[in-house]
Amino acid sequence: MRTLALTSLLSCVLLLGQPVRLQAGCGCDKPPPAPAAVLPNAAFPGMPVTFFDDHLKVGQTWTVVFRNGSDVATVTTSVILKRALTDPSTPTYQPQLVITVPPFPVGPTRIEASAKKASFLVPAESCTVIGKPVVVAEQSGNYAVKNYVTGVGSDGTLYISLGGLNNVCAPMKFKAMLTNYPLRFADGAVAILNSQGFFIDAFTQQSADHFSIQPRGGSTSDRLDYFRHSFEQYCADHQPGGVKEVDPQDPNWHVDGTAHTDYSTLILAISGRLDDGTTLQAGAASFNLTLEASISDNNETWAQEKEEESLSK
Repeated sequence: MRTLALTSLLSCVLLLGQPVRLQAGCGCDKPPPAPAAVLPNAAFPGMPVTFFDDHLKVGQTWTVVFRNGSDVATVTTSVILKRALTDPSTPTYQPQLVITVPPFPVGPTRIEASAKKASFLVPAESCTVIGKPVVVAEQSGNYAVKNYVTGVGSDGTLYISLGGLNNVCAPMKFKAMLTNYPLRFADGAVAILNSQGFFIDAFTQQSADHFSIQPRGGSTSDRLDYFRHSFEQYCADHQPGGVKEVDPQDPNWHVDGTAHTDYSTLILAISGRLDDGTTLQAGAASFNLTLEASISDNNETWAQEKEEESLSK
């Protein structure tokens, strides 16, 4: 199976039909996640993931084993009936197995699920345990995380997560680099997912008004620049009593029955190559993460900065 980042991107293109101008997040009007054995396919310890399989029956008790080499963690839980997020057009309910990822080493992870008379397997190629999110706030400042450890998927995709964005409503600019990690990006090499498995955005020619990559050299990675537009209306709509108040019984949905896209935690799926042309090896990656965040008026200011920076080279 391909990574969820690529699957979701292809699903988005198929659903939209014609090329569109991507935006840096656009409320809850997002195409649903593509059906998969587990959503999302990249998650950190303490984050819930959902398993889907035809063998699941409501009320069954299942044992779920996370396995990475000699490391093993076991979780036991019961199957519940929940509305299917992958099909928001019709209230379709299906048995689901919701598990909180236990403390576990990062990297590709094989998952073995079993009940008394049934079992299923999620191969390591379809699930990656990643590092816990860097928590940001609605204020200008620099974040320096030394020895940030996260997972690299079986296909060489590096995952970095950002948290705290549910409290960020103002438009923000982000600039991120990895030091002691000379990763080079290319067009289409960065996709953004959320904790539910929704495809949020990607670096392409269509997203050049709010997404850019600045080449670097030496031991530092290329720099990723991202403008996140104002979420003030989104925040107001999702307040208690708002027109998009989240259903307390199932936070994947609003009280009015429409699907909710959660922006509190975002996951960057980054593919690229090292200076010698090789892709990243699956497993754990460690580097110093530098993140610059600043409140911005609008993306016109951001675009002007990009143009001035380009002309100065």
